[in-house]
Amino acid sequence: MYEKPGAPRPVGGVIDDAIKLYRESFRRCAPIGVLGAMVSAAFDLIVIELAHRAGLPLTSLESLVRVYQEPPVMALNLLQIVLLLALFGAFIVTQNAVSNGEPGPSVAQAIGVGFARLGRCVMAAVISTLLILLGCLLIVPGIYFSGILSLWPIAMYVDDAGAIQSLDASRKLIRGNWWHASTVLAVAILIALAFSMFAGFVAGIVQLLAGADAAGQTMVQIIGAAANVILLPMLPAGMIALANDLKQRQRAAGAT
Repeated sequence: MYEKPGAPRPVGGVIDDAIKLYRESFRRCAPIGVLGAMVSAAFDLIVIELAHRAGLPLTSLESLVRVYQEPPVMALNLLQIVLLLALFGAFIVTQNAVSNGEPGPSVAQAIGVGFARLGRCVMAAVISTLLILLGCLLIVPGIYFSGILSLWPIAMYVDDAGAIQSLDASRKLIRGNWWHASTVLAVAILIALAFSMFAGFVAGIVQLLAGADAAGQTMVQIIGAAANVILLPMLPAGMIALANDLKQRQRAAGAT
């Protein structure tokens, strides 16, 4: 059972907390995950259909790049990202309530909060991405920005902060604990990536056995959608567990 830390935790302790929060909140997050999986599955089906109409097989990287460069696909991909950002906020609202031991909002209310703050969310995402990309030109600043700005969604969806305020809140929360925060987030991302690769491996085996016909592709889509339901709440849980730990670190530093 997840309990908020009463003292600063090591990296392994924060990851353990994140896993506990993920497990405890999964039932509430599952309907939101289903919606996210449906969004991703719909996009994938459209890409497959457009590729078939253009006579481009999706078996090579070159063909895949050509399909994703098509204006309709680029526009739909942008729409997919925006919708998933709103659902990401809904995960945070739901999991934060669980971390506080509260009944929390309903699925509809959590999604409503995600979409209500979508404008500022997109703005913060664009600003942070630009800062990271510009920083990457000098390498070190890009790495620094990618860590120091990583918790702005927590400030936005937990504390109802604005776009710029969320970025600043992330900076203040992580300041002095950059390595700790970056390590926790890197481990969380690696866990999610490992699961995604495993799901992709399973889908590849199923397609190999079922064939490349419509039935085989349908099975792959079902596996991908099921994997997304499990995968999507992982990173938000890690971010909330990390934010709770960093707040304890700030309190401990203020008490000394």
